[in-house]
This record gives sequence, structure tokens and C-alpha cells, in this order.
Amino acid sequence: MSHQALYRKWRPITFDDVVGQQHITAALKAQVQTGRLSHAYLFTGTRGTGKTTCAKILARAANCLSPVNGNPCNQCENCRAVLEDAAMDVSEIDAASNNGVDNIREIREEVNYAPTALRLRTYIIDEVHMLSPGAFNALLKTLEEPPEHALFILATTEIHKVPATILSRCQRYDFRRISPAAIGDRLLTIARAENLSLSPEAALLLARLGDGSMRDAISLLDRCVAGDAPIDLQHVQNCLGVAENQQLLALFSALCKKDAAQALAVFSQCYDQGRDMISLFDELLSLIRDIYLVQSVKEAESSLLSSFFTIEELKQASHEASPEFLDFAAGVIGETLSRLTRSAIRRADGEMCLLRLCRGPVLLSPAPQQSAPAAPVSPVSAPAASAAPGAPSPAPQEGSPKEKGSSSPGDTDARDRFFAALKGTPMNPAAATYIRLAHYSLKGDLLLIGVDEEGLLLLDRPRVITLLEQAASKAGFSGVRLRNKSAASAQAEEGSLDEVLNTARSLGVDVREQQD
Repeated sequence: MSHQALYRKWRPITFDDVVGQQHITAALKAQVQTGRLSHAYLFTGTRGTGKTTCAKILARAANCLSPVNGNPCNQCENCRAVLEDAAMDVSEIDAASNNGVDNIREIREEVNYAPTALRLRTYIIDEVHMLSPGAFNALLKTLEEPPEHALFILATTEIHKVPATILSRCQRYDFRRISPAAIGDRLLTIARAENLSLSPEAALLLARLGDGSMRDAISLLDRCVAGDAPIDLQHVQNCLGVAENQQLLALFSALCKKDAAQALAVFSQCYDQGRDMISLFDELLSLIRDIYLVQSVKEAESSLLSSFFTIEELKQASHEASPEFLDFAAGVIGETLSRLTRSAIRRADGEMCLLRLCRGPVLLSPAPQQSAPAAPVSPVSAPAASAAPGAPSPAPQEGSPKEKGSSSPGDTDARDRFFAALKGTPMNPAAATYIRLAHYSLKGDLLLIGVDEEGLLLLDRPRVITLLEQAASKAGFSGVRLRNKSAASAQAEEGSLDEVLNTARSLGVDVREQQD
């Protein structure tokens, strides 16, 4: 006989066997006992929390000939037929591959016929959010006026994709993530029954890696089974590519000390040992989250994710990092994790992330003030400088306003006030460069920032605009507005020309405008 996966072998067959969903199983058992079953149920929650399992148990309990305290007996003819997938009146449909209108029309035609052997004609539609809009519309009428012998059980992981018209016609039950302690206890029970030597520490690590999913945790346990070898913490870390406690703490300590060499050395060691890059940064992010909790909450033990770190280790690590660094690190690691899932060179992405963390956030500081102007040239020496007629004029010095690519800062007072308010604000390096090279002017109390078209594309984003508006308000301006530098310069030149012409007219000069 072929090997059966542990998560299939140990799937609960009664409501009492379901772990972590007592608020749902108690209600379903009461409905079975009193005979007050609804015609349609909607089970929603994350993967591996028991939605399909409870749907199958409910299908048996609703058709059981002799239910026991709301649970199916699993011994009668009806229960055995459903357990062996031999009941013609119970249909389990995967909406991901049967999501068309024609599939739902077949159900609508079939549901009108009375069941052949069971009490109820039962339809379990898994991942119901995958149905097309037309399929939902076809299902709607059946859910609104179903036959008395029909029972629909819908399950989904993305409840927001299910139309409100479907939701209003179903009894909705939200499945919670299962706690690591409950998953760990279940894993130890399975290990004892399977004659596996599983340590409590390894069970807790597997439970945490399951992320609230019982099925995922049991599957991870199945991966760690290697003959009669004991399944301890070290064995699980080696099998799943999870970084050890001391490696994670050493990596975090190097990041806090901005020791890039040490951080890359620990990372290289993890890479050579075959550690999964996504798992490594996920573990690091979980550690940072727990340290953040320890710094912010007096009694954070109940909310900690890293159950294999003691509270003493977390408190000691929390002394090395400031909340600002933890906040910055969480954002950078989150961005890296989103890239790693589609990256072809994960090592390079991981190393760049660590280097960025060691460098710290890029703080926007005021532009360096220009040095004091040189002493003015005396009138006597001025002619001497241009004594040789026809001699080429001296080339502009580097950094002068006429240097190609440079720009005038405009209103230096407004710029300096704005830079003082921006000091210490974390900002993208490219955005910070454009801000330093921008042209500043005032329109009443409104600060105008002139940048080129490329800079507008980079700066005109909600997050950057929010930072700029906060700094402008702090500096005493009513607001801030980005505009094209070339258009602003052209407008300024046009305004200057108008001013000269108006002055000439006031002095009696005959100014004639060119006709088109």
C-alpha cells in the first residue's frame, strides 16, 4: 500500500476532533442536534484551518442515521458512503476548475431531483470565490429558493471576492488561525500515535512555521520524518532550512551595530548551509516584530511569534536597537521578501538588503552652504585683468551658476527653512537628490518646488508628498506644490521681461509690441 500523507491520514472525522475552531463546531453540533440546519453555509478563513474538513463532517452529520451529540457516527451506511466517496448525493466541486456558467447550470438542474439514498442532496463548493460573475448569478436563484432536500456548503479563502448577494443568503462562519500552542499539542499527539520521537521544542517550531495552518504544520512534520531519527529542534532546522537561534541573534546584532562585514559573514554561512532565503528573512522579520513588542508592551509573552526565543533573549536583544531602527528594518525586510518570491538571484537581493540595513535610512539634510564670496576686485586692477584685447574670457569655475546641469536655488531663505524642517526625515536617496537640486519660490505662503520632468515622476507620489507637506507645515508654509522646473523658469523669465517693459513705459519710452 502506498504511503498516505499525514495531513490526510489525520484529518478530523468528527467536530470534536477539529482543533482551534470550537466557536464554529459548537454551533454546528447544536444545529444538527436540534434539526435546525440551514440550506446554505459559507466557511471562510485562511488555508489549513478546517473549512473543507468541517464541510465534510457537516455533510455526514446532516445525513447520519444516528448522530452522536451532533457528531456523525461514522458507522452507519450513510456515513460510510460519504467517507468512502461513494455517495452519489454528495458532490464536492472545485470552483477553481469548474467556474463557468455551464457548471452551475448542471447543479441547478440536478438539485431539483430528490436524493437517491441520503436525506439531503449536498454540494460542497470549495474556493467559491473563483466562480465567474455569470456563475454567481446562476447560483443566486438556487440559493434564494432551494429545494427542501438541498444543502450547499461554500468555502473560500478570499471572502472579499464573494458577491454580497451570495453572502446574504448563507450562514457565514469565520475560521480563525490556530494558535501555535494548539498546533504543537496536535503534532505531539500525531507523533505519539505514529511512533515518532518529536520534541516539544521542535513541535513548537513546526507550529510557528505553519502560520496558523494545521495542514501546513502537519505537512512540515511529514517532511522531517527520516526513519527512526529523533525529530528535535536541530533536526527540524536542518530539514526545513531554518536559521538557528544564535545565527539570527548574531545577524540582528550585526545589523544594530552597522557591522556590514559581520552581517554578510553570518548571511554567507546561512547560505552555504542551504538555508532558505525567504525563510531566513521571514524569521528575521518575526524576531524584529517580537523585539518591537517587548519594547512597547509590558507583558508581551502572549503575543510573541518567535516561541523558540526566550523572553530573556528578546529583552537582551531589544537593548541593542531603537524603535526607529526596528521600524526602518521592518519596512526594508518586507520589501525584500516581496522581491525574493520572484527574484532569480536571491543571494544578491539578500545581501543588498543587509547592506541597506547597515547603512540605515537616508536622512535628508540641508545642502551645504556656499563659502563666503571673495573680496571684490578693486577698480584699478579690473582693467588690468582684461588688458589683452581679444583674449578669451576665463572659463567658468566648477560649481558656478553657469555650470551645465546646475540650477539656481531660488528663494534661499524658504529653501533653508524647508530643509531645516526636513532634517532627519527618511527618504529615498534619488528623491532626496532631486529635493536638494530643486528651485524654490513662494506664492504667498505656498512653497513652490521646481524640478525637472524626471524628478516630478519620482516625487509626485502619495508617500513623498505627505512627507513634503508635513515638513512645509512644520516650516510655517501653508502647503507645498511640485511643478516643472523648465516651465517655472520660463514663467519667471516672462515675468521679468514684463516688469522691464512696464518700467520703460513709466519712464516715457515708446515701447512697441511686435505684431503677429
